[in-house]
Amino acid sequence: MKSNKRLSLTLLATLAAPLILSSPVLAQAKHASKPMTKAKASEPNTKKTDVTKTTDPLSKTGAKQEFKTMKRPGSVDIATEYDLSNLTIPQDQIHTLLPRDAIPALTDPELIALDAATYLKDEDRIIDVTVGSESVAVPLKILNFHEVSNFTISGKPVAATYCPLCDSVTLVSRTVTNADGKTEVLEFGVSGALYNSNVLMYDRTHKALWSQLGLKAVSGPMAGTALDLLPVKIIPWSQFKSEHPEGQVISIETGHDRPYDGNPYQRYFDNQDYLMVPIASHGDALPKKTLGLGIKANDESYFVAADTIGERFVINTKLGKVVAVSTEAGVQVVSAPNEVQTVQSFYYSFSAFHPDTKVLTDSAE
Repeated sequence: MKSNKRLSLTLLATLAAPLILSSPVLAQAKHASKPMTKAKASEPNTKKTDVTKTTDPLSKTGAKQEFKTMKRPGSVDIATEYDLSNLTIPQDQIHTLLPRDAIPALTDPELIALDAATYLKDEDRIIDVTVGSESVAVPLKILNFHEVSNFTISGKPVAATYCPLCDSVTLVSRTVTNADGKTEVLEFGVSGALYNSNVLMYDRTHKALWSQLGLKAVSGPMAGTALDLLPVKIIPWSQFKSEHPEGQVISIETGHDRPYDGNPYQRYFDNQDYLMVPIASHGDALPKKTLGLGIKANDESYFVAADTIGERFVINTKLGKVVAVSTEAGVQVVSAPNEVQTVQSFYYSFSAFHPDTKVLTDSAE
């Protein structure tokens, strides 16, 4: 059994060579929102990658950028493994880098008491999932290697999702309404594909693709269906313990042999300009890897840098008021209307999905 685990991990490491660089104990999230010192160039990848050139798009600055589709040998074949009917994104802009489930999503992971989580340090970054009277801590050092955790809290099926390339976090309801008006509960996995440098998830029921930062299904019978997002909250472990002493946390015993104390994306975070894969276009109002809060309210899109949010920041949308604070680990939405979608993300990735994003610098209150 152990040998199989080692083989699986070796395969992942080989295929993900350009992705797994040396990761975050993420020099606290605020560090990612400031200009960064360039790291030394990563070692060249000796594994051949198929590249397909597509029409050169224009960036917002008007400068042409050559877009190249990346497809690594052995990676997922999206045309045969997923339902691409009703695809709402350009297929030639989908990068395929890994086999399906090479990054294994967690489903119903073991939850343990806070004092049993000796693998965590006070500064470790946590997704605070609080529904009703229950609170579960989802450490990003776990999601570095799994990206999606499906579980149920207070009777509500949810998924905590994380894409390290965008430092993007969403907390989504897994209960969706299908075309027949019936509700169903989905379980999400990691597709092995990227769009706009962001993870494409898939649901195990329909094998349809869902975009984390696009905030909806992008193929299959529910294409265009928006994800119901819960307010995002990323805080240090020390704060979670203080606020939720009776809470629980995901155990390091996930059933997968992964070096959770390692940080496979650290050099990627340290290099402010470097993107792992090409994207067609993104905004230029802020440095690419400025960490902040992305807000989507119907046709409105806003982005506020974490350093700008500070102790309290108010955003007025057509759907109502969003109140946010910055933390030592990222951003926290204190309150938001149910219809408003909120995410933590780097600026480049959020603006790639939402090109009309308005960068806010002044609180409404």
